[in-house]
Amino acid sequence: MARQILSLPARVASLAPRSLEDARRLVARVPEGAEAIEYRLDLADEAISPAAVLSLDGRPAVLTYRSLAEGGRFAGSSEDYRRLVTAAYETGAIVDVEHARGILDDPAALPERERVIVSHHAPFSLPDDWQARLSAMRATRARAVKLVAGAGDLSASLRIADLQKTQDGAAAIFPMGPASPPGRVLSAMFGAALVYGPVDRETASGQISLSDLLDVYEVQRPRPVEALYGIVGGSPSRSLSPRLYNTLFRARDLDWLYLPLPIADFDREAPTSLHSDPPFRGFAVTQPWKLPAARAGRPSEDVVTVGAANTLYLERGRWRAENTDVDGVFDPLADHDTGEGRSAVILGAGGASRAAVVAARRLGYEVVVAARRDAEGDRVAAELQVDSLAWSDVPHTEADLYVNTTPVGWQDGDPSAIPPNLFENRPLVFDCVYRRDGRETSTIREARAAGCPTIDGLQMLAAQAVRQASLLGVEGVTLEEVRQILRETAS
Repeated sequence: MARQILSLPARVASLAPRSLEDARRLVARVPEGAEAIEYRLDLADEAISPAAVLSLDGRPAVLTYRSLAEGGRFAGSSEDYRRLVTAAYETGAIVDVEHARGILDDPAALPERERVIVSHHAPFSLPDDWQARLSAMRATRARAVKLVAGAGDLSASLRIADLQKTQDGAAAIFPMGPASPPGRVLSAMFGAALVYGPVDRETASGQISLSDLLDVYEVQRPRPVEALYGIVGGSPSRSLSPRLYNTLFRARDLDWLYLPLPIADFDREAPTSLHSDPPFRGFAVTQPWKLPAARAGRPSEDVVTVGAANTLYLERGRWRAENTDVDGVFDPLADHDTGEGRSAVILGAGGASRAAVVAARRLGYEVVVAARRDAEGDRVAAELQVDSLAWSDVPHTEADLYVNTTPVGWQDGDPSAIPPNLFENRPLVFDCVYRRDGRETSTIREARAAGCPTIDGLQMLAAQAVRQASLLGVEGVTLEEVRQILRETAS
């Protein structure tokens, strides 16, 4: 029996295999930078032999049975838990042991404690006695101690990650839950002994894939961070902005870090009021928070006109609100000639829709707005002083330009956001949506197949990012540099 030892700190690929065959498939997708592999055996649909798992890869294997009480799926008795953990340990593997089970209170149990990670998961919030729990876990002499706490909002996620600064190299403290992504990255930056990232599918809520942790955030390189930036959204994990900006930062030797910032309530969580060390100096804002973001700082002329902001940045100590989405629509459209004497239909009623209306009108288009909820389309049209159109009437229009600002199209199997019959007259089709993998959205794919000229969401992202980057203090960013980063991401 070969005994495995885990070197710390360790970047761990966390797998949720349904079966042994599925485990084999997942192992083949583990990034090269992973220093260990965790197998969440409690998530399997069928029993998986610990010994069989060890034969799949040469890297240290961490075998885990997470209980229901701590956010997993193991529902057996304490005796069943002890039996499974002991059997896994006896294969020579590293085992993750829940401290609350009391197994490690017995000095004779799992005697080679260098093959043990002792953990406590509090799914809802940080326990009041977290320091005492950490001390008790350290007393077990386990190789590493892990405390994971639920983060109800962005502020809690940052506070939990900040606790990692007080720990040595044998401890890992990080958040869990939908608000946890920024805290997970920062915990790694602050020297966590263990950094977990899933492969293929999450093993816990709020995880960031290990490939992104390594490539986008470079968690294998813990380092001082001078300032924080991020993208605020309801679910910003699909955004390419963290990859884009962290690449721009590295190219300029800036000790800055750009994070995904999921927010459930913009006004309550107030990103511009966050207290953190290092401090936040700027934000991009995506759906559904572009309208409240317009009130979060002194608005620019475009923000006043559009009624929405996609950028918040500090200028001489005060927050400013800007809308670079207007640039993101205007610049690619301008490359296709002006809109004088032409008509445009804008689909959607959110912040991007408003920016598209303003940009198209500046180019001379006669604009109408349509939204799935007609009342919302009517409201946006009235505020921006353009005409509105019933959603049911969209398939019967004949416009020169169609702009999709709805989220339809980024997922596999989505239909075209624009009715395909409208492509017969070869209008210009602008889809503000993009896919993170760089593949065409259904809207762009069908429009191009019909022979329509098109502008995709990555072109919009690149155009708006050039101006946004300058507002955030990143100097010398060019359109070609941004396009090159996005091309490399998609390749």
